[in-house]
Amino acid sequence: MKGEIKMDFGVTGKLWEYGINSRTGAVAEKNVDGSFAEIAAAKVAEKEASLGSVNEMRTTGANHYMGESYEERISKITDKTAASAFQTAYAKKMAGATDGISTISRAYSTGKAGATNFEDAFPQYDVITHVGNANISSGNWQRNDFPFWKYFDKNTSADALNDWKPEGANPSQMRSDLQRNYNSVGSGRIAILVPESLQQKMDADPEYARQIMAKLQAWKEDYDRWDNTVAASYGYNVAEHQAGKSYVFDLDENGDVRNCTVTSPGRITVSSSEFVEARKAREAKHAEYEKLAEESALKRKMLEQEIEERYYKSNLVNQAVFNAYEKSIVEL
Repeated sequence: MKGEIKMDFGVTGKLWEYGINSRTGAVAEKNVDGSFAEIAAAKVAEKEASLGSVNEMRTTGANHYMGESYEERISKITDKTAASAFQTAYAKKMAGATDGISTISRAYSTGKAGATNFEDAFPQYDVITHVGNANISSGNWQRNDFPFWKYFDKNTSADALNDWKPEGANPSQMRSDLQRNYNSVGSGRIAILVPESLQQKMDADPEYARQIMAKLQAWKEDYDRWDNTVAASYGYNVAEHQAGKSYVFDLDENGDVRNCTVTSPGRITVSSSEFVEARKAREAKHAEYEKLAEESALKRKMLEQEIEERYYKSNLVNQAVFNAYEKSIVEL
């Protein structure tokens, strides 16, 4: 696979780095679904049983994930959560696992038998194909403000954004105008940029077209298995997360994924750094609230003790006064 692909998982709040560009709309997080939490933790024995063959695959590089060898892909992953999920997803793929996450990921990348066009290859989605010569640098594509959402407009040409120029530093995915644009994409959509030379070869050779469809289906299934594994680790409902995704695929002349952006209404699909930092900020704020609550509880307890002590001392004084009064009465 040519070109560096950066994934922002959920944002567009970036959840983690896959080495793919994935963005998520910042909406309320999904509730944890116990069954999917179990799925994320399931098949441990199956994974362990496959480690020997996986290690051999890593050494030989004979088996690929998203068009790359294990070493090529893992070397691009900077986030620990994403790296751990990739190792799990890779092992599941090589072992032919049929767990819930793998099944869901495969179902959304399975099309009509013998598909020779993208609509039949991905019948679960609203597919928009733009035939033309897109020429977007990896650096521009990975910008949070790169207007990829325009590719979901059927009237946008493949080369419409070739001259797009960034302004200033890369903005946060959480910027309000970007969030509106991300969320405007919606769910269940795929936009594909197809070079003219590739389209011509597919039109001339149906068998070649079938190979291109199968290649993209395999790439997407790999990505989804990995992405959904990450989602499960963060407590997302995997079925809802998968159903909510939309994709932009920028293919090269060989039908390989050159650039990709994935959006999800509940998360990042992102440069994980921002999402991870946002999560850490939430955790820090939660910890701060807990600390304040503890301090408040301690202050209340100290105040109660002080009041009790004052009451006790007051009683002692009152008792002393009463005793002195009684004594004076007796003496009289």
